[in-house]
Amino acid sequence: MVKEEKREEAMKYLNKAEEFLAIAKIAFQQAKSNVASFVAIQAIINANDALTVFFLGKRASMDHKEAIDMHVETVRKIQDSSMRSILHSALSSRSEVGYSGKVVKKEEAGNFLRDATRFVEWVKKYVK
Repeated sequence: MVKEEKREEAMKYLNKAEEFLAIAKIAFQQAKSNVASFVAIQAIINANDALTVFFLGKRASMDHKEAIDMHVETVRKIQDSSMRSILHSALSSRSEVGYSGKVVKKEEAGNFLRDATRFVEWVKKYVK
């Protein structure tokens, strides 16, 4: 179920995304690949929430399919789908990274961190 939000609330989600990203970087530097990966994914999710709240006045609240659908709707408006694959990859990896017995390798954690950094910076271009 989609949750309605006021456009002004978008910055709260963007700020949270930046906080998660900062913690992901620290965890990565401390060789905590599992934490770095999961928190980087959370940064992407919050940044996407900021984007959809800013442009659509709503965010996903139930499942990742909603988040992807709203992202697609948003990128049609802004005509920039360059980060869609990052969001899709993050959402499809979240459960495995955070809730399974999978151990994330350093290289994979670095990829999540790189993607999260790119995604958050991309959202910052649009959400002001």
